[in-house]
Amino acid sequence: MNRLLKELQDRLDFEGVISDASTPNDLLPSRYEDKVGGELGKEFVASLVKIIHEEKYSPAEASFIHVPKPGFTTRPAALLTLADRLVYEALINAIKPAIEKKLISDVYVMWPRANYVPKRWGQFERAPISTGEEYIVNIDITAFYDSIDHSVLEGKIVEIIGENAFARAISSFLTRIMGSNRGIPQGILASDTLATLYLQSVDSAMLRSGFNYWRHGDDIRMSAENISLARQSIAIAEIELRKIGLVLNSSKCVIQRAEHYDSHLQETSKVYDLIKQRLYEEKVEGVSSDSDVLQELMDEAELDDQMKWDLFYHESISIEDVIEEIREHLQPDELEIAKTLFDETMEGIPDGENPLPKDQFHVQIKKSMLRLAAGKSDIAVDKCSSLIGKFPDKTELICNYLISLASVCPRDVASQAEDIINSDLFLTAWQKAWIYRVLAECSEEIAEKTKEAISRNCNDQYAHWLERVEGFKVLSKLGELPFKLVMQSWEVAPIAYKPDLIASAVYLSKSCEKSQRFLEGIKQSPIERVVARHCIARS
Repeated sequence: MNRLLKELQDRLDFEGVISDASTPNDLLPSRYEDKVGGELGKEFVASLVKIIHEEKYSPAEASFIHVPKPGFTTRPAALLTLADRLVYEALINAIKPAIEKKLISDVYVMWPRANYVPKRWGQFERAPISTGEEYIVNIDITAFYDSIDHSVLEGKIVEIIGENAFARAISSFLTRIMGSNRGIPQGILASDTLATLYLQSVDSAMLRSGFNYWRHGDDIRMSAENISLARQSIAIAEIELRKIGLVLNSSKCVIQRAEHYDSHLQETSKVYDLIKQRLYEEKVEGVSSDSDVLQELMDEAELDDQMKWDLFYHESISIEDVIEEIREHLQPDELEIAKTLFDETMEGIPDGENPLPKDQFHVQIKKSMLRLAAGKSDIAVDKCSSLIGKFPDKTELICNYLISLASVCPRDVASQAEDIINSDLFLTAWQKAWIYRVLAECSEEIAEKTKEAISRNCNDQYAHWLERVEGFKVLSKLGELPFKLVMQSWEVAPIAYKPDLIASAVYLSKSCEKSQRFLEGIKQSPIERVVARHCIARS
C-alpha cells in the first residue's frame, strides 16, 4: 500500500480535492475537521505528502456507526480520518475522467456519476411514466455498499482505465479501512463514483436486453408492456447482479400498473397544492367580510385612492375586482403552508386512526419540518420527542429542526431532547449523538438528571465513541467534564474522534489550566490545530 501510493504520488492532486474530502459525510453529524481549508489546509496536505513519500502513511480502520433506516433496520456509515478521506478522494479523482467517459448516458444512469452531480430523484421517479407502457417495475439491491467485492471492483477499474497501480491501490486502501475485502464507506463522495462504476455491467446488460431502464443509486426503475415482460426484466436484473456478488432486495421488488404508480407520485404535490389553495380561499373570505383588513391590503398593494372610492363609496367596481388586483398579497407564504402541512401530516401518522401511506408521510413530514426550521417556527416542538421515538430514521431531521430553534425557545428544545435521553427507549449511538448535539446548543437549560445520564454514558467504556465524545462536548460546555477523562480518552480513542476531544478541551479551557496546557501540546499537528482554532472561534 505505502509503496503503491508513493509511486502514484505525483499524479495525486491533494490540494485540488481537499474541499471534496472535507465535505461532510451525509449520513453523520458534521465534523470539526471538515473546516480545513486555506493555509491550514495547505499545511495539512504538505504533512500528508511527506509521510506518503517516506512510506509512513497507513490508513486507519474506519469507525462504523449504525444509522437507522425506515422499518427499524440500520445501515453502517463509516467515519474516516481526514487524512484517509483525502487519500481516498485523490485516488478516485485521478480516475474520474476515464470512468465518466465509459459510463452509460445520464438519461439512464441519473445519479451518481463519476463526476459529482446533484441527485435527480424526481426526474428518476417520473421517467417510467413517459414511456406509456402498462407496467412499472421497482427494484432495489440488498446492502449494496456493504456487498461490493474489492477484487471485482479492482478488475472493473483495470478494465476502465487500463492501469493496475490505481486499481491495486484503491482495493488495498478499501480493505484496510473497511477491515474486510468487501464494502465501501457510505456517505462519502468518492464512494459514489465507485458504486456507479460497479453497477456498469448491470446497466449495460439491461439496456442491451431492450428494457426501458433507469437507475438512481441502487434504486432501479423499468417499464414493460405486460406483466410477463416485467417479470422477465426482474429475472435478468437478478442474474446480472449475482454475477458481481449482489442480491435483489425481495421486500422492495414491486410490479405495479402505471396509473397506480403515477397516482402515488402525484399525491404529495396534490396535498401541497390543495393546502395552498385552501389557505388562499380562507384569506379571500376573510378580507371579503372585513373592510378594515381589505383597506390595509389595498394600501400594501399600493392601489390608488380612486379604486378605494370606486369600491367603498361609488360601488362602481366589485370586491372581486379588487381581490384580483391584490391576489399576490393574499397568497399564503411557505411558512403558512408548512404549518398546515405539518398539522395534517401528523393527523395521518402511520399508527393513527387515519394513516397516510408510509412513504407519503415521510415526504410530507420532511418537507414541512425543513421549512419550519428555516422559518424558526416552534409549531412542531412539542411533537419532536414522540416523532423520534416512533421514527428513529427521522432523528437527524428532527434534531436539526430543534437546533434551529435553540436560540428561540431553548427550554422547550432542551425538554424535548431530555424526554428522549431520560426515557427507557432504545437509542442507537447515532441517535444519541444527534440528541447530544441538540443539548449542546441549549446546555444551560439541562436538568441535573440529564447531566447525570450523559455523565454515565461518557464514562461507559462499552458505549460507542461517537455518543461518548458528543456527550463530552455537552458537559465540557458546562465546565462539568473531568479533564482526566479527556486525557485518558486521548490515549485510547480511535484517531477519527480526536478532533472531538480537542473541542471538549477548548470548551474546558475557559476554567481549566490543565486543558489549556493540553491545547498547547497539540499544536504540532495541522489538523488538530485547525480544529482547536475553529472551536475557539465558535466559543
